[in-house]
Amino acid sequence: MESGNAKAIATAYQIATLTYPSYEVFELLNPLPFERVLELLLIMRQSPRPVKSPVNFLRRAIQEGWSPETMPEKVDRHMEYLEENHYVRRGLTLDQAREKVQRNRQQ
Repeated sequence: MESGNAKAIATAYQIATLTYPSYEVFELLNPLPFERVLELLLIMRQSPRPVKSPVNFLRRAIQEGWSPETMPEKVDRHMEYLEENHYVRRGLTLDQAREKVQRNRQQ
């Protein structure tokens, strides 16, 4: 782990949220390029509602490839969960099922 990169991530997170990043947030952001970390923190900062769980927000932003130009959309998580389970029962892995659900949502 690069100590310079770690310090830069911590400082950027503090600027965006006025709090120090938790271990989970830090572990999520550390492997990413610093420019992507800044984009994710900008997305979090631009959120129209307060972010209750930064780690879940950032995880979803990474998984779904959010950019500062695309704002998060309201999603029925219960329906997504049921749809994912349907695909898993049909033989897909959980990751494949999530990708399929996300592709279906975008259509």
